[in-house]
Amino acid sequence: MILFAKIASSENKLGHMRTALKTAGGLLLAAASIAAAAMIHGAGKFEWNGFYPWVIGPYIVLLLIFCLPVHQSRSRSIAGCIAALAVLLFTGLFYIDAMWISISSTSALVFIFAPGYLFIGGLLVWALSWFLLIRQKSEHA
Repeated sequence: MILFAKIASSENKLGHMRTALKTAGGLLLAAASIAAAAMIHGAGKFEWNGFYPWVIGPYIVLLLIFCLPVHQSRSRSIAGCIAALAVLLFTGLFYIDAMWISISSTSALVFIFAPGYLFIGGLLVWALSWFLLIRQKSEHA
């Protein structure tokens, strides 16, 4: 009976982690799609240039950081979801404002600066939320 309880518990944890990893991946995919759509809108058509890897690259690296170790702790997987949500929100704020709302002639500069800000900010949110979740877990244990 105890063996079945341990197996069910480990399957529940794996299910939670897989859900969290899928959620973080989906949020980052949505953010990358917004960034790519903003680039296409800004150019008027899709034309490959060197800015696509620069703009899309941070989302790929964050996806690898948040999701690569498949067997993660619960706090790390939840922190990845929190950070991915923050990256999605700020991606929308930066790119949608720059390409569809702003009428400034310098709004395309968002493609130079935003990827770095989003990458560093995503890492900071991830590390901070992971730290706080671990701390909360240790206080309740």
